[in-house]
Parts: sequence; C-alpha cells; structure tokens
Amino acid sequence: MHELPVVEEMINALDEESGAKHISRIKEIHLEIGELSSYESSSIQMYFDIMSEGHTCEGARLSFEVKKAMLKCTKCGSTFEHEKGFDCPVCGGDAVYVKGSGSGYTISRILV
Repeated sequence: MHELPVVEEMINALDEESGAKHISRIKEIHLEIGELSSYESSSIQMYFDIMSEGHTCEGARLSFEVKKAMLKCTKCGSTFEHEKGFDCPVCGGDAVYVKGSGSGYTISRILV
C-alpha cells in the first residue's frame, strides 16, 4: 500500500514534465527501483493503471529495473554492489551501506 503515494507523486511529476515540454502523450516510462525500497512492481503497475486515467501517461507501458544497494569497504575503500553479504570482494574486509543507494525510485526515462 505504500506504493500509492509513490504512484501519485510519479504521475504529478509526469504531468509537470508534460506541461513544460508540451507533450501530449507518454507511451513508456522506465523506472529504477532500489532493492531496499520494498516497492513491488505489481503494486506500482496496479495503482498506475487506475490513477493515470485522464493524464498524459494514461495507457503508458511501465518497465522496471531493480537498482542494487552499494557498499563500501571500511578496510580498502572499494565500492561494490550488495550481493549476499557485507564482505569486500577485493580484500575480505567489512563493508558498510552507502547512504541513499538501493532505496527509493527514479524515473530514468520516458518515451513519447
């Protein structure tokens, strides 16, 4: 259910962009969703199908890409994508989460 405000925010952003660039119809929307966001693509799609009615994005196809969280090794400083654990693949040291990575969502591009 936490996808509802996300879809609402997304449609508002698309309306603003459409108005500013005189776009009459959006055909496709590419979203990047952070692996830690807990957003479900099926829920986003469901809310989008209902809420986009009457907007320039009505009927647009949504595509989703999951973005991995990034980790940084506290020993060697390497930055790498989160896989299964928090061990650095370079030196075996402990890694910490890079703030802001793998969370939220981004509209990466739209096709008109």
